[in-house]
Amino acid sequence: MRTMVKWNKDWLFCLGDAPEYSAPEACEENFRPQNLPHDWSVEYEPEEKEKTGGGGGYAKSGIGWYRKHFSLECVPEGEKLYLYFEGIYMDSTIYINGKKAGGHGYGYTSFHVDITPYVRAGENVAAVRVNNSLVPNSRWYSGSGIYRDVYLVRTDSVHFDHFGVRCGTNGIYPKQNQAALQICARVTNDSEAHANVGVLHRVYDAEGALVSTSGIAISLAPGETGDCMVRPTVEAPHLWTDEDPYLYTLESTVVKDGEAVDESSARIGIRTAAFDADRGFLLNGNTVKIKGMCVHHDCGLTGAVGYRESWERRLKELKEMGCNGIRCAHNPPVPVLLDLCDELGFLVMDEAFDEWLLAKNKTDNYYSENLAYGSSMFFPDHAKEDITAMLRRDYNHPSVVIWSIGNEIPEQSSADGVKLLKFLQDICHREDSTRMVTSACDNIAAVEPIRTSREFENALDVVGYNYAGRWRERAETFYEEDRMEFPKRRMIGTENPSAGGTRGDYSGKGRFGSYTNASMGHEALWRYTASHDFVSGDFLWTGIDYLGETRWPSRGAGCGPLDTAGFRKDTYYYFRSIWNKKAVTLHLAPSSWNFAGEEGSYKQVICYTNCDEVKLFINGKYVGSRGYECPRYGCVKAWNDGWEKRGRITTNDLHLSWDVVYEPGTLRAEGYKDGVLAAVEEVSTTGNAVQLSAKADRTELCADGLAQIELSALDEAGRFVPDACPEISCVVEGPAHLMGMDAGDLKDLSLYGNDHRKMFNGLLLALIQADAPGEVKVKFASENGLEAEVQLQVRG
Repeated sequence: MRTMVKWNKDWLFCLGDAPEYSAPEACEENFRPQNLPHDWSVEYEPEEKEKTGGGGGYAKSGIGWYRKHFSLECVPEGEKLYLYFEGIYMDSTIYINGKKAGGHGYGYTSFHVDITPYVRAGENVAAVRVNNSLVPNSRWYSGSGIYRDVYLVRTDSVHFDHFGVRCGTNGIYPKQNQAALQICARVTNDSEAHANVGVLHRVYDAEGALVSTSGIAISLAPGETGDCMVRPTVEAPHLWTDEDPYLYTLESTVVKDGEAVDESSARIGIRTAAFDADRGFLLNGNTVKIKGMCVHHDCGLTGAVGYRESWERRLKELKEMGCNGIRCAHNPPVPVLLDLCDELGFLVMDEAFDEWLLAKNKTDNYYSENLAYGSSMFFPDHAKEDITAMLRRDYNHPSVVIWSIGNEIPEQSSADGVKLLKFLQDICHREDSTRMVTSACDNIAAVEPIRTSREFENALDVVGYNYAGRWRERAETFYEEDRMEFPKRRMIGTENPSAGGTRGDYSGKGRFGSYTNASMGHEALWRYTASHDFVSGDFLWTGIDYLGETRWPSRGAGCGPLDTAGFRKDTYYYFRSIWNKKAVTLHLAPSSWNFAGEEGSYKQVICYTNCDEVKLFINGKYVGSRGYECPRYGCVKAWNDGWEKRGRITTNDLHLSWDVVYEPGTLRAEGYKDGVLAAVEEVSTTGNAVQLSAKADRTELCADGLAQIELSALDEAGRFVPDACPEISCVVEGPAHLMGMDAGDLKDLSLYGNDHRKMFNGLLLALIQADAPGEVKVKFASENGLEAEVQLQVRG
């Protein structure tokens, strides 16, 4: 039977290169103990002279080696052993007992290595060489090393192929209250004898009740791989949606000579997903507007390593904001991200490549006429392998609703662009007949010679628009011209402006502009997208700040409504106000009213809200009333229907604004819905920070689990102090360790792994990893003597 053991513990690591490191008897004095996953780039402070440059966040690159000693009691005849790597960045070579067993070039796809011919009973050594020395090679921060989980997989000689069971929804039939599934299995016979086997499939609901059983026989010659299919039905199906992400479990078994020899388990969702030229995106036949965000693969202080707990905290924040879509920009993500998208109800665009044959300059965006490195180095020989790996690995995720074969590909305007597009799109169609394909095109309507060719656009199942309002009159008309010229075209906004900025910065001097106009790049576009069904929705750049794409002295880009530490910016509430209709939003910016020495000057106060009307007061004095409407009310009974509501409308923007003469005290906003007070928000002048507050997202965890502790500065009255920036130190007592701290300040270039870090505008995140069962105390102290403590319990 199949076993799959996580193989992350007890590795050795060395940054440096020597050919003898592949040998079993190699000297290991230059190596240090290292558990996986591991990103060595994040273990060094950014340096302006690093060759990765601003595109790669000025991060450390190079060549590194990993070694692991392991013992096998025996190597049973008739079994297969594989190493499954979820991701190595990049250009890896795997050795077993000094012999090359395999390798992989592209740094973002998962892969298997058959180690059966190379292992022996007793002691063995695995060695992995990782070559990330040819830089810059990715947009944006890539990290370096074995940055995702590794598994040792054992199977019978007759077994499911890697990701060999794929389940899709063949159809939903409301009148019969049934759903038809289509389950395809790929089985391999690695034995030397002919095999007649059976493949059984059982589907269980979320409560564990069996709802479907099906099976089929398949005959395989020695060394043959074959496909088989069943089409079972599920009665009264509970459909997966973005608001109700219900999951079933599919258990599949290979039976040979009456015995089960292999098993596979996958969570599935029953749903259909399609794109329509008139109705937009259809989930289970119903129009759903995609309110999406692009995300990069890095997780701030852990670099390229993406732990489940980190992504869960980030994704839950985006979900609360009203976001229902995630674009994996620009490469296949860590698998656990898709698991969480299944569970939380996100609509995912899964993306394969940021370049094909034409390499990009990794500091600028487009085709490079100079020597450039990247995934284009592997594309000619491995494109089919890499995109197939993504399709098969991610097929069963109901959250994945569309495949993207490329982002801002320079070939969109080249003579061979359509040929390459069709090559990749055909692979997607062969592997998956249930999902459509797009490519994110940034030069639709651009100037020649970079303009996307019409043939390229028209060859796509769904045309992806990056920055639909970038070129000339389209700044006002967006998709209108193409809708009129190509009425049968399916459209999706694959990348458009988000609303980011620097958390707590009200100077108006930041790279991303002033807080007073932070959301305006998105507002007009959203009015268009929300009111035109044929636009399926948007994925915005980005949902979370990320490492790379920056200028010195910064390590990343502040494009998102969440910073790298996962803290909310003011613009988070802009999106919440227009996207989350289930919650009342009322938020003021500046969210700090500490402007000593500026008394008598005007401050522009911005309000993000979904209330009908907001009244603003300063120290009890009435400032004024504001209101907006989106969508605007259209009469349904008579010409003056709803006339009384229009008196509250003061702007066509999606935010409200007042000019207020600054005086210390309290700003108070009162939000009204249908004339009734629905929410109150106050922003006050605070005193100095005299308290530290520390709150963990969980106080009980298992070994290797993570606790994320949010620290905030409070004044004597217990109010949050939004401009406090003291240095905080951390000490961990008990069986756990500090992984690092991050405050979301991209200009703080100090090492994330240090045991001390400055707060940024009142907030700091600490990440603690459990090592073994026991009680843990995490103690924090500020440079001015403030203290806080969190107690954690690690279970066995």
